[in-house]
Amino acid sequence: MSVDEALEFLLDASVTTEKKESVSLDNSLSRILAFDIHSTINVPGFDNSAMDGYAIALSDNQLLQNNLSFDIVDRIPAGSTGNELNKGCAARIFTGAPIPKGANTVIMQEECEVSEDGFQITIARAIKLNENIRPTGNDIVEDDVILSSGKQIQPQDISLASSVGVGELIVYKKIKVGVFFTGDELVEPGTPLSSGKIYNSNRYALVALLRQVGCEVINLGNIKDKFSATCKALETLESQCDLIMTTGGVSVGEEDHVKPAVESLGEINLWKIRMKPGKPLAYGKVKQTPFIGLPGNPVSSFVTFCIFSLPFIKKMQGNNNYQSKIIKVKANFECKRAKPRREYARARIDHSENTPVANLYPKQGSDVMSSIVWADGLVEIPENRTFEAGELLNYYPLSELTR
Repeated sequence: MSVDEALEFLLDASVTTEKKESVSLDNSLSRILAFDIHSTINVPGFDNSAMDGYAIALSDNQLLQNNLSFDIVDRIPAGSTGNELNKGCAARIFTGAPIPKGANTVIMQEECEVSEDGFQITIARAIKLNENIRPTGNDIVEDDVILSSGKQIQPQDISLASSVGVGELIVYKKIKVGVFFTGDELVEPGTPLSSGKIYNSNRYALVALLRQVGCEVINLGNIKDKFSATCKALETLESQCDLIMTTGGVSVGEEDHVKPAVESLGEINLWKIRMKPGKPLAYGKVKQTPFIGLPGNPVSSFVTFCIFSLPFIKKMQGNNNYQSKIIKVKANFECKRAKPRREYARARIDHSENTPVANLYPKQGSDVMSSIVWADGLVEIPENRTFEAGELLNYYPLSELTR
């Protein structure tokens, strides 16, 4: 199956959670909004001054005249309401304070010359109506939709919600993702390595990626590399989780038990993608719980999570913005021989030119995790075609692929 076909299949299979909860504004950051937020008020709720200065009740015969003087009859700080102004009078006013009845313009204080006794101002230039007045509803009109369902909440969204008096938001509950890891060769970091053993880096990478995208993780850790132990782990997680994920064990070796275990408890609907790294990617169900099996090689696991699992999870979370962001970059390399599989090469971007240029890490093996640390994104090398240096290719920033 091609990458595009596999991604379309997975996104069609991803079902948004129906579980919702109410959270305070302080606890809403990065959560996914479950309902539209309508404002119940106008913002601002009254005409107010855009700056510190003087509110003036300008008469018709004073329009566009120079060197006008006005008596100062009131002082209006923010949070208080001034008295009505008669024509030809002014009130000292501060940013955000309500425009008093009768006033029809505000002149900034730097343009006003105050008399020695402090009771009068003179303005040299001609004055127009409605200067520096922010009208009612200038920002938000009552019943406006200010935040839409499916939006991942950012600090500015919290500010906007609070500005209309919303104290709590209805969000989708965090999805629970169950994970476990197989491989008798795996050793936990912090313990000595014996012959033939390797550290289990996939465990920590996958858990970190899931937590960074807002999932609640149930981690069974390393389990015995046996069919029965794998089935038991799958059954344990199926009853607790919205999604089950593993790394490794989905290939065709005699010691790869995950795929047959899933098939014994449910079904495998997708397996083997025409891509590099990451060919043995599995999707299916354990009873009714979705299952994603990532490859065992560290880079393959990381890349397939970014390309396939992340959009799947984001859609499950209710996030409308689940499609991966793609930008166009120029290849600082050539492809003389067409490749049978689409490749996702680790690359670093040079921004010194108008169009960003992608430079490849020299080692692109699926075991070279240092390539991911060095890179700032993945450049997509299309299958079945050749190209010269300077070709425009799709590029996925890691900053977008891991959150």
